[in-house]
Amino acid sequence: MTATSEIDHLTWDTLRLEDVEQLRSLMNAIGEADGTGETISLASTREFLGTPGTDLDRESIAVREGDRLIAYGCVDVAAQPDREGRARCRLPGGVHPSRRGRGIGGRILDAQQEIAESLAAAEHPGRAGHMHVGGGLEGADVRPLLTARGFAPVRSFLEMLRELPGEQVAPSPSIAGVDLRTPGDADAEPVHAAHVAAFADHWGSAPSSPERWAHMWSASTRRPEFSSIAMDGEGRVLAYVMTDVWEDRRLYIALVGTRPEARGRGIGTAVLTRTLRLAAASGEFDDVQLEVDGASLTGAGRLYERLGFTRDKEFTLYSKDLQKEAV
Repeated sequence: MTATSEIDHLTWDTLRLEDVEQLRSLMNAIGEADGTGETISLASTREFLGTPGTDLDRESIAVREGDRLIAYGCVDVAAQPDREGRARCRLPGGVHPSRRGRGIGGRILDAQQEIAESLAAAEHPGRAGHMHVGGGLEGADVRPLLTARGFAPVRSFLEMLRELPGEQVAPSPSIAGVDLRTPGDADAEPVHAAHVAAFADHWGSAPSSPERWAHMWSASTRRPEFSSIAMDGEGRVLAYVMTDVWEDRRLYIALVGTRPEARGRGIGTAVLTRTLRLAAASGEFDDVQLEVDGASLTGAGRLYERLGFTRDKEFTLYSKDLQKEAV
């Protein structure tokens, strides 16, 4: 029996909002099988399906065996070009571990590429672009598939952990003209502006829309009481640490950055130190987790190591150019 005939009985359509429970179960099964440790809650899955600007009918693929969701794929084209002026397309997805090896993943990836080509041409006319797919950990099932479809490793990202309380973190140093505090709702736009500025010179970064930023800011996983921002005398955010909780006893540093003009003054260290001390004092967490670009131009990995973080896992991102420039 060929791979094609093995999947002929499956239903191929698109994700729906009512898939939330099955999609959560599928994502968590994939994370467990692949050893990534990634888990997602029902609320976060619902937020994923409801991401602003997402059209599930155009941008998603669902594979069903009877009434059961066994695989999915999505296409997310950034609203703004990246720092090199290219359209950036993300292609998340996965196949249930018990249904792999039947050609399902290949068909999903082929469909995702077609969707990405079409959406990029419509949303970024005249621009070249690239597609990114997570290649997971070393030895992941998806890597041979990506290589066969012309994707190649382009970047490594390090997952780092710091135990709590661990070695005591010294208080944040006092920096003239800089105020450290916890962000409030009124800080959403100033932090967004700082984030755009901080990542403007980072590889692959493209500014998020105000709508998506607001969606992230109000996510169910956010724990703003452990977040930190550094502000100057004019109320401008110079650096920030934004925190989430995805699983019990672990604080996740979702975003951390410093405006280019504020680097080299210890401000990034100050906001990180403040967050670590708050997390340790709370007694709620056994460790803190973050992810960093293995080739970060700011040397962020070295900063994290100085603060007690150690490397835990290494993920590889695969990339492929869009086949033609939109005209």
